[in-house]
Amino acid sequence: MAQHIAGSIGMGTLWMVTGVAAAQIATPLAQVTTPGTQPVAPKGYSLHETIDAGGHIVNTTGSGAMYDTLVNIQSGPRVLGETFQLHALPGTQHTLVDSLSAFSSGFGGDPNNFARLDFSKGKLYDFSGVFRRHRQYFDYDLLGNPNIPPGQSIPIGPSNAPTGSLALPQLEQSPFLTNSVRRMTDTSLTIFPLSKVTYRVGYSQNVMQGPSLLPGSSVTSSIGANDQLFQEYLRNSSDDFYGEIDWKPIGETTLTYEEQVDHIKIDSYLTLAPSNFLVQEANGALAAPGGWDSYTPYGISSCNTNSMGTAYTNATTYTILSPPQSPGGLPIINPACSVATSYLRSQPTRILYPTEIFRFQSARVKNIAMNGNVRYTSANLNLPNYYENFQGLDGTIRSNTFTGNATAKRKVTALDYGIVWDATPEVHFAEQISFSNVQQPGTANISKGITANTPATAGNETINYSGPLAPGAVTVEGSPNGAPLPDFFGQKFLTNDLTGTWDGWSRATLSLTYRYRLQKIAQGFPRDTPLPVGSDTDGTVTIHGNGGIFSAALRPNDHWTINASVEVFYNDNAFTPVSPREMQHYRLRTMYRPKPWVTVSGVFNDRERHNNTNNNQAAVAARDVTYAGPIDHVDHSRLVSFGGALFPAGRYGVDFNYGYSDVYASTNICYNAAASAAYPGAASPSGTACPGATVRGTTYYEFGPVKDFMSAPTQYGSVGLSISPLESIHSSIGYTISSVSGSRFFNDPRDVNGSLVSTYQSPYVNLAWTVHKAWIWKAEYKFYGYGEGGPSGAPFCSTSNPTPLAPAPVVACDSPAFAGRTGLTISPAGFTAPRNFHANNVTLGMHYEF
Repeated sequence: MAQHIAGSIGMGTLWMVTGVAAAQIATPLAQVTTPGTQPVAPKGYSLHETIDAGGHIVNTTGSGAMYDTLVNIQSGPRVLGETFQLHALPGTQHTLVDSLSAFSSGFGGDPNNFARLDFSKGKLYDFSGVFRRHRQYFDYDLLGNPNIPPGQSIPIGPSNAPTGSLALPQLEQSPFLTNSVRRMTDTSLTIFPLSKVTYRVGYSQNVMQGPSLLPGSSVTSSIGANDQLFQEYLRNSSDDFYGEIDWKPIGETTLTYEEQVDHIKIDSYLTLAPSNFLVQEANGALAAPGGWDSYTPYGISSCNTNSMGTAYTNATTYTILSPPQSPGGLPIINPACSVATSYLRSQPTRILYPTEIFRFQSARVKNIAMNGNVRYTSANLNLPNYYENFQGLDGTIRSNTFTGNATAKRKVTALDYGIVWDATPEVHFAEQISFSNVQQPGTANISKGITANTPATAGNETINYSGPLAPGAVTVEGSPNGAPLPDFFGQKFLTNDLTGTWDGWSRATLSLTYRYRLQKIAQGFPRDTPLPVGSDTDGTVTIHGNGGIFSAALRPNDHWTINASVEVFYNDNAFTPVSPREMQHYRLRTMYRPKPWVTVSGVFNDRERHNNTNNNQAAVAARDVTYAGPIDHVDHSRLVSFGGALFPAGRYGVDFNYGYSDVYASTNICYNAAASAAYPGAASPSGTACPGATVRGTTYYEFGPVKDFMSAPTQYGSVGLSISPLESIHSSIGYTISSVSGSRFFNDPRDVNGSLVSTYQSPYVNLAWTVHKAWIWKAEYKFYGYGEGGPSGAPFCSTSNPTPLAPAPVVACDSPAFAGRTGLTISPAGFTAPRNFHANNVTLGMHYEF
């Protein structure tokens, strides 16, 4: 609908403008265009239009979900592109517009659509409007997947003599699957753009909607006895308005006042995903037993055995599921067993975010230039009606409802000021100051869960109990039991840069910057005293940072430029153990053009960050953290790339690029492997327990310490050759590839590397034939190929957990004893659907100008 509206508005504007322009011209226009004739421009204007029409032919093999995640181009006709340009000829006067242009691309089914409309009238006004539509399909099935091995089932009929079984489906899609559409509209109007006083107004809208999946936990949500998978219906939008006045009171000075108002609406809601409904009740109502992420199949522990009647004999002889009443139907679950039949959570939220901004810039004073701005925001968040409702059976609970509301405010005061002094033609000094103060208090008021319960007596704890239900109340983690729960977050930033620059040589410019930063973070109550030992809330953390930046811009000759910088920064504290305290950043960029048709460039970028401190030792003694240290957090992002373009003649040319990036992060940790005989856990090489591992004062026997790391070295390359053997024929052929050869730490032995070891490549060839000046036939073939590497996973496994006195026995995870239960003994895709795919895409089109 939005794209039709955008098209209608665009065409309406075009006809309005050309019609008004025609009305203002005394002489008659040429005859109105009829089918089969060329469009005629209004008198005094030049008109140029183009259209690219065609379509795609797509053939894919392998994972359609992964193809849609990375490419998502489908077969079908398309309007590949269209343009409309109307310009007033020199000497034309008394027109509504001097220039008007409109163009679009991708309409008809492509995942990305774009349309733009611009028109202006000299010194009077300038308008611009943009519409974008983006369909985002995401299903990387390893993300959030519980990696449940196949073969789990619930017996149908008596447990000791089943007549069949209900296979529990593996999750072969990501529990964070998204299939959303985002529509973005941006408009802006400038009035008197060249006058002493200029006015600007604008409006933007951003709407995201569509279905998605989301994991649900029975611990943090009221969804019954077992975890369920949610289906979320996204409907979030924002409406943004701004108005601005620029005043130029004197030369080289501009004062600006701007008002921004952002209105955010969050109307998403959650229900049970259809894949949860695996069984039915005796009356035919669909029911979800839950446990989609559990290694233990749904069992008798989820049933009220006292109310199962003759279906329960003892702990080994019982009937949970009975055969369906009709062939192909769902099995019937005992009415005394816990299920969810419906669930709804809605939390409609509104945020009003007004911001006032005052800006100034001036170079009026000789040898001094300055600019700055002051911003103030006073935002309000309102959640008037929180609602969460569960229907089904959870023990004796037949329904559970949470209601409530929440409010929050966000006040931000910020300013930036910069000044540059040209002390001499060769020496310059600059200072930049940035300050921001954020305060965000809020209050949540969520009720206890109001329940309707069956009697806790034999025979009555069922979903079909027809007697009166007794009211009750429950709480879940985080529920304040109906009492208002206030909280606070605040943060102050102060950054001051002092820079000296020397520009005394035509071949070099050098600068040196000293940077100071103060960061203060506050959370909870009280918020004006240092954070208590062992606590992560109700106090403040103060961080002082000092550093320097050296930059050089070199020009060895007229065809060669080099820009380089070195930045070093140190913080005296860190908010979290993985926050950096030391940082070094090295950057180098160069470009060389020995000939007008030759360009060669290169980039080097290396950012190193470290936090080599331990956890707070007082917190360790208070048993408030799980691991004393050293944390030894390290991360780096390194990039080396070079490329070139050689076009010695108009008929042929070549361009090439190569890049290597290395992203790495590691931190010492302890972890709970949850090892068992049925499902081995990932073990440390020694199998020893982490010393002093505690969570909230409770001792846990965990493996460690070990280095939790992720490494993703990636190589990228591309080459393209352009050939035009004739004036009427233009073609190009090329190849792009991205290859990752990474690895990581596995705390789940069933997990695999996935995209950390993968290759994505795309050769292409295209051809354009100019039949005559305004008519071009086009064709393109493009191959998409994605593939992941071989077996991967945790190297060491154990079927038991360690204790401080007894390490767990360690066995190689690729041992035959673990066949089919670890990443090293299964398909490289893991316990999910394979993600490899190949696609052959052909695009045919015709370009016509008139």
